[in-house]
Amino acid sequence: MTSRTPLRRRTKHVLVAVSVTLGLLSCLWVLSFLWLQVFKTEGSLPPKSRMPEVPSGATIADESMECASGGCWRTITVVPAAGQSPEDLARQMGLSEDLSLPPTLFDPASVYVGADPKEGKLLVHIGYQ
Repeated sequence: MTSRTPLRRRTKHVLVAVSVTLGLLSCLWVLSFLWLQVFKTEGSLPPKSRMPEVPSGATIADESMECASGGCWRTITVVPAAGQSPEDLARQMGLSEDLSLPPTLFDPASVYVGADPKEGKLLVHIGYQ
C-alpha cells in the first residue's frame, strides 16, 4: 500500500497542474475574444491565414492596410491568371459575394471578406466585423 501512495500523489499533482494550465489558457482565450470585441476598431487585423487561398496562376501584386472610422482592414490586390477575368477569379476564390467567417480557436472574432474587380485585378478586403 505504501508503494501506491506516492503514485497516487504524483497523479493528483499532474492532474491539478494540467487543470490549472487548461484553465489559464481558457481565460487567455476569453480575454483575447473580449479584447477583439471591444477594441476591434483600433487597428486590429485578422491574420493572413483567414484570407481565402489564391489559386495557382494568380499572383498577389500588392498588399496594404487601410483604416477609416469603421476600423482597419487588409487590402490585397490579386492579378488573375492569363485569360482569366477578375470576376472569374472571384468566383474561383469563393468571393462572388461577401463572406462572414465565424470565429476560430486561434482568432476568436468574426471576419468579413469581400472582393471588388477593378482595372483587370481583384481587390480582396479582409477585416474584423
